Amino acid sequence: MINTFSDKSVVTPTSRFIKSTDRSRPVKGSNPKHPVSIFISGLICLMLVYLSPLYSYGNDNAGHRIEIHLEGMTNSECYLAYHFGNRQYIRDTTLVDSEGRALFSGRQKLPAGMYIIVLEDHRNFEVIIDREEQHFTVRADPDDLSGTVSFEGSPSNSTFYSYLAFISGKNQVRQELEQELRSGEAHVQRQEEIRAKIESIDREVKDKQDRIIDSSPGALLSRIILAQRDPELPDPPVGSDGETDTDLMYRIYKERYFDNIDFSDQRLLYTPVYHSRLRIFFNNVIVQHPDSLIIEADRVIDMARANQEVFRYTVWFITNNAESSQVMGMDKLLVHMIDNYYLTDEVDWVEEERLERLKEMADNIRPLMMGNIAPDFTIQGRDGSPVSLHGIDAEFIILYFWDSECVFCREAMPVVREASERLSDEGVRVFAVNTENDRQRWYRALEEYPSTWIHANDTGILDAYNIYAIPHIFILDSDKKIIAKDIGAENIETFIRRHISDKK
Repeated sequence: MINTFSDKSVVTPTSRFIKSTDRSRPVKGSNPKHPVSIFISGLICLMLVYLSPLYSYGNDNAGHRIEIHLEGMTNSECYLAYHFGNRQYIRDTTLVDSEGRALFSGRQKLPAGMYIIVLEDHRNFEVIIDREEQHFTVRADPDDLSGTVSFEGSPSNSTFYSYLAFISGKNQVRQELEQELRSGEAHVQRQEEIRAKIESIDREVKDKQDRIIDSSPGALLSRIILAQRDPELPDPPVGSDGETDTDLMYRIYKERYFDNIDFSDQRLLYTPVYHSRLRIFFNNVIVQHPDSLIIEADRVIDMARANQEVFRYTVWFITNNAESSQVMGMDKLLVHMIDNYYLTDEVDWVEEERLERLKEMADNIRPLMMGNIAPDFTIQGRDGSPVSLHGIDAEFIILYFWDSECVFCREAMPVVREASERLSDEGVRVFAVNTENDRQRWYRALEEYPSTWIHANDTGILDAYNIYAIPHIFILDSDKKIIAKDIGAENIETFIRRHISDKK
């Protein structure tokens, strides 16, 4: 496939702890997939159904007609697929006849966007279908699609492939120069020459892009090129100490990140560009803390109100991104999205039954968000006496939910034990809550567990703590505030020591 789009990597000055999601097993009797995940995964399908009218821009008799000539290919299937966000979907299917011709046609216009012509053997190439360019001819040799493709009646695609060839050549030269620079073999003067050549290539590329944009500012190709650009930034300010104010530059970059995105142009939804820009912004540019992300989520959504379909996609993306995040604490952003968008009049494309399920999930998550006091509970201890979570006196409590038949629990236990032993001088205690029905089996399993831990057993606590897979670990501070949740056993010591250090 021709790689049309590439993402720039933006490094954010932040550290983050990853949730433990790949080394746990579903709790018996529970759905192995989080209910919220089930709901969110269905929203994109609902959106596509809701957006289906976009396949008609009114009763335009002109419709669309895309004729394809494939040299040497006969009697095979050919598909027309389209991008929607970061996914691709089949729009139409046709047959390549005995003369290598294929035709996609219809009485209605297609939604403008990036499309993919897919051959039966999965070879493929991309084309632009814009609002006013839906009648054109494509010619290509299947053995060299990118090198032979040509267009009649589609200036946008002719420009597009000319641009791709230009970029490909410049990228090759640039990569060779960068490789020479990284090798460390170039002398100082040569290094300066290399950097100057790289800067010259970058200027050539920008000039080429500017000419395309200026010649057809409203064309989809121009919008795609522009949308991929980083914002223009001022010269870095220098403080009184002579150092560049990197914090200010970061704030400016963050504020201007979407300057080149036209939120009123829903055509960008039918390209990978808008989704990619959202993904980089929320996963790489913004500090991975829920409070920071909530502020930016609301700001970006307000900009996306310029177009109802862009608004819907943006709300969906941020919600789904929060739900699927492997960073601790992102459930706070998820609850924010549910409370402020899905459970208000802002969202009108989701069925009532699904909204009720979301409300239930948000209500279950809300008491367990990081920063909240962990819900207290009293359950039966090892000797039969009651044990209360809030009755445990410790600087830190490792709240460890486990089951004797859980393989991942057996693997995590020695890691938790070693971490707690090394942290014993910091006032760390482990409260190990067993979640199985068979108490005799629990008693037998305790022979392998440290006697210094606080042990108790209860099955009902799983629902109260919204646990669907074990092992599941919370870390509480001396006030019983949740400071970590769903953390991997291997990260416990590092997290607690960093927390102690940050408090000093």
